Amino acid sequence: MRIVPYEGEENLEDLDSLGLVIKAIPFEGSYVPAYSMVAPDDNYFITIDEINALMDGVEIAREKLDELIAIMLQGKIAERLMQSEDNVIMYDQEEEVDEDDNGKGD
Repeated sequence: MRIVPYEGEENLEDLDSLGLVIKAIPFEGSYVPAYSMVAPDDNYFITIDEINALMDGVEIAREKLDELIAIMLQGKIAERLMQSEDNVIMYDQEEEVDEDDNGKGD
């Protein structure tokens, strides 16, 4: 797979090529995926190379979503660690009772 930046003059949406749209649609208090493939017109001839490029794009998007999830989870973990640090009870080790001494002293 080769990744190159798009440097064309046209807006990506205006290019006459096959497109794929994936959206998260609200459903019963959560989300479900929905997608559509869009061709420039009803008589558009789709090539294998074009389909392969879309498959590569889906893979790139999946990797970026995985990165986004990892960042979100790291943020949540850090947030929870900070909250747990705020709730740590500090104690003075000198106040501990020596088990061999049974608290009676010398």
